[in-house]
Amino acid sequence: MEFIYFLGRFHVAVLHIPLGVIVALFVLELLSRREKYRHLASASAYLWVVGAVTAIVTAVMGYMHFAEGSFDSASGIQHRTFGTILAVAITVVAGLRVSNTAQRFASWFLPASIVMVVLATVTGHYGGNLTHGSTYLVEHGPQFLRSMAGLGPRRPPVESLEAADPFLDLVGPMLTQRCSRCHSDDTREADLNLTSHASIMRGGESGPVVSRARPQASELLSRITLPRDDEAFMPAEGNTPLTEAQVRIIEWWLTAGAPVDTVIGELDSQPDPATATLIRVELGLSGG
Repeated sequence: MEFIYFLGRFHVAVLHIPLGVIVALFVLELLSRREKYRHLASASAYLWVVGAVTAIVTAVMGYMHFAEGSFDSASGIQHRTFGTILAVAITVVAGLRVSNTAQRFASWFLPASIVMVVLATVTGHYGGNLTHGSTYLVEHGPQFLRSMAGLGPRRPPVESLEAADPFLDLVGPMLTQRCSRCHSDDTREADLNLTSHASIMRGGESGPVVSRARPQASELLSRITLPRDDEAFMPAEGNTPLTEAQVRIIEWWLTAGAPVDTVIGELDSQPDPATATLIRVELGLSGG
């Protein structure tokens, strides 16, 4: 299985090839309708075959990547479904395009290329949800778009350290920014979702990642404080690590009992002066 996983990860590298070919296909099919560019018809036939081959290879690698088990969310299943439909559809059209009966279907190929562009766009959209999250495009958009995506109102700006929610204003945004690519509703690697307080406390396939009884022994803290060249260091290679200040803030949050739905001013465990300064800077407060 390791070799299958190895090949599957090349899916993210090769998927751009059929996308580019499909766009080129549409352009050639459109241009070849004009007498001046009629000679491009033979090139478009060639591109249909290239598109089919690359789409099949990409789909197979996608199935290999899916076998790792981290993409069984709604977006993952939809990405796989539309990717499969695209690979089958473009293969069928490519077969017709190079067959002896291609002339009979000549009027079909431009509409077919438009369908391929639509399928590729939908497939890419769901693939993007896997890497960036389903709310990435609308996160900073108007509230009516955020509401359509299931996002609540933006949190009001924090005006003082004491008024900040230690999770919702600090730790939550940090983990979402640095860790949601692999640990979200759409990509739960190790069955771990770090985008909400409830899911963090639930933990993953290896058990809890936060220990309120022994905060310094929390798996969450352990992973983000390992040497960066350690294979177990998180965020994984290719992702931007948390800053030293952010790690320090998360450590304080854990020792404070991993609180949420409260404000720092009401906690029994107050940050020491150095940590308080880091928190102010993270919140963008003056006087940090």
